[in-house]
Amino acid sequence: MIFKHKNNFPQSFFEILPIEWQESIIPYWIEYKGYAKIYVLEEEEEHIIAGGIVFSICPPDMTDFKEKAEDWFEKGHLYIGYLWVNPDRRNQNLGSEWLSRLKKLDPDQKYWLTIEEERLKSFYEKNGFLMIETLKIGNDTEWVYSYDPVQ
Repeated sequence: MIFKHKNNFPQSFFEILPIEWQESIIPYWIEYKGYAKIYVLEEEEEHIIAGGIVFSICPPDMTDFKEKAEDWFEKGHLYIGYLWVNPDRRNQNLGSEWLSRLKKLDPDQKYWLTIEEERLKSFYEKNGFLMIETLKIGNDTEWVYSYDPVQ
């Protein structure tokens, strides 16, 4: 399994994402590719089995709490978004493997992210992320998580 940067060929990563995720990132990619990096886990023949995007500025879908996001970036955190594992490869620790390899790229780097699905809380907590706050956006709830290697 190979962990690699995929900004030069982002389409292969975008194609594995759910349609609604594709619709929220593809139209903005030209603007954001200078501030975001796609990292993927690939098997033989460049078959992507997992991936995600690391942003150094607010991603396009972060309109509801942009001010809070700016605070995280000012504190030196990068934002992890669009972390995805192919459904036929889930429950094989690939999401954890992706996060582990990302952390090894820069062991001092801090990260933050938001989740909309409560069932993902335990996944991020077992990978060293701490829940910071719960946000209510209309009828929706999101949880903000942070990873700091010196916690």
